Amino acid sequence: MTKQKTLHLAACSDLRRDLMIRLQEGKKPLSELRDELGVSSTTAIHALRDLEKGNLIYQDEARDYALTKIGEIISLKLVGFINAIDVLTKYESFWLEHDHSDIPLPLLEKIGDLSNSTLLTDTPTDTFKSHTTFIQVLEQANEVKGIYPIFNLEYLTTIVELVKGKRIDVELIVTNEVLDSIEGVVETEETFKEVFSEPNFALFATDTEMKIALTLTDSVLYLGLFAHNGIYDYNKALISDDEKALSWGRELYAHCRKLSNAVALEF
Repeated sequence: MTKQKTLHLAACSDLRRDLMIRLQEGKKPLSELRDELGVSSTTAIHALRDLEKGNLIYQDEARDYALTKIGEIISLKLVGFINAIDVLTKYESFWLEHDHSDIPLPLLEKIGDLSNSTLLTDTPTDTFKSHTTFIQVLEQANEVKGIYPIFNLEYLTTIVELVKGKRIDVELIVTNEVLDSIEGVVETEETFKEVFSEPNFALFATDTEMKIALTLTDSVLYLGLFAHNGIYDYNKALISDDEKALSWGRELYAHCRKLSNAVALEF
């Protein structure tokens, strides 16, 4: 079968697509598929036969339907594609108004992993919603990994207090410009000197200009981006506690970590 026909079979029918996604859960009889999707047996059989002809599904000896090996792979791609459309359309303005050029291509291809995210947006009645939530995320963390191309003294102070009080592990990746600001604060603040010498605190710097602000705790991803004018947008951020989103964040952090070098501050 040609790739055009396979694409038509898998993606150009809501019913055929939904059948394949349902079969990701395992083999199922016609009656179960029919009831789950709310269609008649005749309608379901017609779609299932089309998928069988395309070698995307098959019937076993018990007459249950299942995905073929090809069908398994294509259905996974379908789910990723659907999730990507979901997160991009649900928060359309966030993606249109911000620069995501520093998100590596493999992670853009997996942007659907962020589908179970919430967009935080400041409002006229809650002008510090994003900021307050960010501080709460930090305060509730048991570990923190951050990518910070911006310098914010309150954020840094909160992190310092976490390292000193809760003894949590913290790793920060910053740009050289932000590193200069941190060094300036450390020189005048004795508490900062103590914390930055702690074994559970690690600081990395990169020569690469970054337009991604990421905070990744043991249970929360918090992602901020820059506007197209080069200014960081403090008023909007994606937040998620979904495991797929956390995994996506870990990959992003690992990517940026490879572009950075450990920093040993001298006091």
